[in-house]
Amino acid sequence: MISARSLVLRRTLPFLLSTLALGLVAGCDDENGSSSTNSSSSSSSSSSSSSGSGGAGGQDVGFRLSGSLSYEYVPFDVDLEKLDYGKIEKRPIRGASVRLIDADTDAEIAKTSSDDEGAYSFEYMGAAKVKLWVYAETEVPSLTVEDNTSGDAVYVMESDTADSAADAKLDVLAATGWDGTAYTKTRAAAPFAVLDTAYISARRFLDEVSPPPAFPPLKFNWSINNRPEEGDKALGQIGTSHFDGEELYILGKEDVDTDEFDSHITVHEWGHWFNKTLGRADTIGGTHSSSDIEDPRVAFSEGFCTALSAIVLDPDTTYTDSSGPQQASGFSNDVEMNNNNVEKNPGWFSETTVEGVVYDLYDGPNEPFDQVSVGISGIYAALRTQKDKPSFTTIFSYVASLKENNPQAAADIDAVTSFYNASADFGVDPIEDEWGTNETHSGGFPGSLPVYKEGVVGNSYTVDLTGDDESNRLSQNVYVRIEGDGMAITVTSTSPSDVDLSVFKAGVLVTTDGNVSGEESVTFDSEAGTIYVLSVRGFNTMPVSYGAEITISH
Repeated sequence: MISARSLVLRRTLPFLLSTLALGLVAGCDDENGSSSTNSSSSSSSSSSSSSGSGGAGGQDVGFRLSGSLSYEYVPFDVDLEKLDYGKIEKRPIRGASVRLIDADTDAEIAKTSSDDEGAYSFEYMGAAKVKLWVYAETEVPSLTVEDNTSGDAVYVMESDTADSAADAKLDVLAATGWDGTAYTKTRAAAPFAVLDTAYISARRFLDEVSPPPAFPPLKFNWSINNRPEEGDKALGQIGTSHFDGEELYILGKEDVDTDEFDSHITVHEWGHWFNKTLGRADTIGGTHSSSDIEDPRVAFSEGFCTALSAIVLDPDTTYTDSSGPQQASGFSNDVEMNNNNVEKNPGWFSETTVEGVVYDLYDGPNEPFDQVSVGISGIYAALRTQKDKPSFTTIFSYVASLKENNPQAAADIDAVTSFYNASADFGVDPIEDEWGTNETHSGGFPGSLPVYKEGVVGNSYTVDLTGDDESNRLSQNVYVRIEGDGMAITVTSTSPSDVDLSVFKAGVLVTTDGNVSGEESVTFDSEAGTIYVLSVRGFNTMPVSYGAEITISH
């Protein structure tokens, strides 16, 4: 074994991983958390020039280097609810950018991308010794994993040095760095696990949807310092794994919360980006959990993204999250296990209901109530159709879009949503349109119905709210539909508690007033015949009923 060596780091190289020498201890980790094996025939020639990458032809080629790139993946034990380091898997590093480097000068000779099996190859001339730099980034789609605690530098893994030859082989493995009780070596596998999950997510749509989506570049921020604390992201205080509207942040703090191997979480957060980028996301965010009675925008956003994790990783439909000392705690939830128990508060305001509905609309007809299967292309098409709806993005707008695209399956789609009818208050009626017309389940809050109130210029209305610790609950949000008449429209509120008024046009904020009182006023220039949605959001933290008087005028 040659001794590990380091490379002076450049802006784009937060860490370079040294590797093992020629096949002496193939498959073992070196002290920096990666390994490589190589073998070669004797060099047939040498040259001062180099050319070609990834099998380029048409030139006199002196040398060839090929092999496979892989990373170690730690699965989740759903019975013990923890990461299972005893069953580490080796998975290919797919689609990654690979650079062939002159080992003596660090000059780049050529570059290529690994294929879906993690294989790569180079044909080149010149350098007597070479090595690989494997970047945690892909080109199609454009994905990058960087370290937000190291100046946003991109993760790169360096291979062992190989002697140039007519047909040299070099395999590189990114290891976990786990020694049986703790991470004592470089956690080389982590950024490649995040990258691979993102790559798989995008490829499902690129390969199965026609025409394929046009994905813009996306950055993932992962660091061993990323922890569930609010504060400076440059210090790793990211709060939780999340999409911040531009980039994704993934937890990585050992013995606290690590998400690099919690693939469903990565896909879920990727889903928020996907929804915002290619669909439309009207969610107001905030704290949420599986049994909460949520604002339906929140319920749809969270439920859809959880369903998407099961769709992308199908047949692995179990959403998992590891945490705690030695990553030996956590939870799991099988999205395919439809839960319509009244204790789970099923309904159009439940993320658990949304995830079950969306997944069942995707998968095959494998349950008595589920005889519809639109596949991933149908799931995507409905997301696109929903994008231009004047209503908010909720289960109503999504299912209405799905019916619009698949009218022959309307009855079967109704059967799926009706499965979640648990009681008079909890469930979903057959969805007639994007507005939730004739919905009868109130979630225990009569003020939530109808889902959209009709607002007419010249009238006043009292909306009923109920306080909660969180303002993203169903009880704290009321929607009013207003048709524009080509004139300026003013909406005012009077309430004993703090409320906010916001007006939207097809999900785009037109105007808002959010002062800390119940006296709000917004004015907007309306377009004749255009439907606007007024959101009345309450912030009373006491579990009491309260009202807001809403006046609409010119």
